[in-house]
Amino acid sequence: MISYTRNFEDVILQRVFSGIANGCYIDVGASTPVSDSNTYGLYEQGWRGVVVEPLPYQEYWQQARPEDVLLSAAIGDQPGSLTLQVFNQAQQISSGSAETIAHWQRNGVYPTHSISVPVLTLNEVIANHLSDRTLHLLSIDVEGMELQVLRGLDLSQHRPWVVVLEAVLPGCQVPAHEGWEHCLLSSGYSMVYFDGTNRFYLAQEQAHLLHHFS
Repeated sequence: MISYTRNFEDVILQRVFSGIANGCYIDVGASTPVSDSNTYGLYEQGWRGVVVEPLPYQEYWQQARPEDVLLSAAIGDQPGSLTLQVFNQAQQISSGSAETIAHWQRNGVYPTHSISVPVLTLNEVIANHLSDRTLHLLSIDVEGMELQVLRGLDLSQHRPWVVVLEAVLPGCQVPAHEGWEHCLLSSGYSMVYFDGTNRFYLAQEQAHLLHHFS
């Protein structure tokens, strides 16, 4: 098995979903389509879904993953628009979080430019693109905007089997999950794995998958 991620996240996910063909994902903050992608390994196995990336990577996605739906937007708790600060020096990272921007600046990394992007909610994305699909995986990497992303998802109605989120401050190992984890724990999800960077959550009704995280 080839891993395309820095921390074997995709290997873990392929192990968890080894019995599911033609699965479905939403990848929020997907960045580029192959390198460091939590979902590219699944795409190679026949999975398809929606990828959300506000930076202008449309050409790369069309070339590498033409069968995914690419939304050039940010995800939040309300539809609208957002100004993103773009940090080219920090491996093409962008954020609309004031706390994340301040964190980078304290570490000597400053934005090179800003862009205005539309904001969608996950409820909208599912209704418009995946209303007839079972959502197996929700992957979120949004540089400090996790709470807004989760607030835009009705977890009583939409139940991704596994949710994986980057859970440390950008560029370091300081935990940063305290502000948003309650959204998942209070909605019937259990934290089942932490790889030092990402926290993996499993819907309680999918407890038969728990042994894959051991």
